[in-house]
Amino acid sequence: MFELAEHTIFLTLAGSQAHGTAREGSDVDVRGVCVAPLRERLSLFNRFEQYEGALPAALTGAVAAHVRGHPSAEAGAQRKTECAIFELAKFVSLCAAANPSALEILFSDERDWVVATPAWRTLHDARHMFLTRRVGQTFVGYALAQLKRIETHRAWLINPPTHEPSRAEFPGDKPYRAAQKRWAQYQSWKEHRNEARAALERDHGYDTKHAMHLVRLLRMGAEALETGDLRVRRADADELCAIRDGALSFTELRAVADALASRMEDTAARSTLPDDIDPAAVDALALPLMLS
Repeated sequence: MFELAEHTIFLTLAGSQAHGTAREGSDVDVRGVCVAPLRERLSLFNRFEQYEGALPAALTGAVAAHVRGHPSAEAGAQRKTECAIFELAKFVSLCAAANPSALEILFSDERDWVVATPAWRTLHDARHMFLTRRVGQTFVGYALAQLKRIETHRAWLINPPTHEPSRAEFPGDKPYRAAQKRWAQYQSWKEHRNEARAALERDHGYDTKHAMHLVRLLRMGAEALETGDLRVRRADADELCAIRDGALSFTELRAVADALASRMEDTAARSTLPDDIDPAAVDALALPLMLS
């Protein structure tokens, strides 16, 4: 493994710290981009695409200096900092596919930047070439994944499975395997539930943190289609925090989600964003950075 810090061209606070929804002691996530050595990019067996795990030691000083005095990040960084750093080619391909997580890095607020090299600024200056109508599909897709988790966990809360499925209960092999899979998922959920998330579900009847992310994703996608910009630092952070604290009943949340999804569908039809990226332009932007 090469020395990741030496090849990192960008590092930023991410997640709740970047959205403005963090509280004192909230976990600190950092995301970044690197240009891996050519050997690691071309290897047939050990090709590097991304790193996920604890913050590399060589980057801790930069993060610590950045969050010093930060109202929500300083305490969290002292406890634990999770890190994800993408190789440039992988990152650009994700942005080109309108991946919400990658676009949030690309459009992150400069106040959250920890490391920013000239190569990164070149990429960031051209960030709007990656905003296309595809965000209408990808942001909705991510949001619906949040909704599916909410509904699945809510069903388990209201009507939990009482026993492991037996073969005799099902007329065919496929329904039986599906029931066994659901049972295994339920058992895993019970065993690994985060205590804080379990408290939210117990107090409000559903996972309100997932609900906050659901609403945020739908709003961000709709705004991007309407304005041609992706607003990572949220002006509606207080409202999002209220949703996390249970301001909406589950019925109200479904109504809000349905309205936002309809808004995004209507906006996509009228958006002035291009249908897709210009591959030649993206190559012209990224290739010199990969070869530098």
